[in-house]
Amino acid sequence: MKVSTQPFSSDFHDEFPLPLESRRKAEPFKMTVNCLVSDYDGTISPLDVPRSKSRVPEKTRIMLQKIGRLIPIVIVTTKDLAFVTARTPFVYSWSAVSGLERKIGDTIQKRRGYGHKLRNVSLAIEYAKSHITDTGVEIEEKRNMSHRSIAFCVDWRQAKDAVTAMKEADAVADHCKSLGLKLIRHECQPFFDVYPVSIDKGVALKEMLKELKLKNGVLYLGDSEADNPAFEASDVSVGVIHTKTRLQKLVCDYVVKFEDVSSFLSRLLANGLMFDSGFPMIRVNLEEVRRSA
Repeated sequence: MKVSTQPFSSDFHDEFPLPLESRRKAEPFKMTVNCLVSDYDGTISPLDVPRSKSRVPEKTRIMLQKIGRLIPIVIVTTKDLAFVTARTPFVYSWSAVSGLERKIGDTIQKRRGYGHKLRNVSLAIEYAKSHITDTGVEIEEKRNMSHRSIAFCVDWRQAKDAVTAMKEADAVADHCKSLGLKLIRHECQPFFDVYPVSIDKGVALKEMLKELKLKNGVLYLGDSEADNPAFEASDVSVGVIHTKTRLQKLVCDYVVKFEDVSSFLSRLLANGLMFDSGFPMIRVNLEEVRRSA
């Protein structure tokens, strides 16, 4: 495995595709998919499971394995490389920890410009471990491939006392802010992420596509508003909806139910990797249509 000695910069300022109100697709819309990009949690893996049990469901995994033999599959995720690569061996490249580290083939590249903040990340993790008392609360450290913690998540979905857990998590959040760290809350979700610097999945996606020399035919799958910048940076975007989805917050072109993802991928494969908005499990995101009207 190669580790890049040239850390990459996040100073990627190429123009994104046209704003959604200017790129509203005529129906029916068809596009040959040259690259399939996906989030991980809640998109191709179940959302409400313990971290240790997180897996891509078998039917979805089989379809992704088949597609991965034909075109590049890219994962853009908040998870770290060690976690996500072990669970998605059918993928060619990963942008992990929302773009702080990425792997393309056998080469690992690290984003520059945040090393001086890692001491504060460690201090915040120590604070969280000493101030959260509920054993059901998970503090997920996100490590780079050198095994150093570069970000973390506080997750109280499995908390025994949700009220107390939320109060303690809020205290951790305030401490992280006092250390100058970047806090990403997920509206109405019982978890938050902490990063050393600002992150943006759209920038992470654009950087990856530039490395792969891919300019069109990009389909992005995601399930939350954290995916909105990546939705906008893709040629066609599909939101994966489940019980925790706030559909009105998503800026994707189309939506598909989580339980229909494998059927969607199967149909895409059977159609020669030609996306068709007429696929029976695909629906136009009417919320975005209303916003764009």
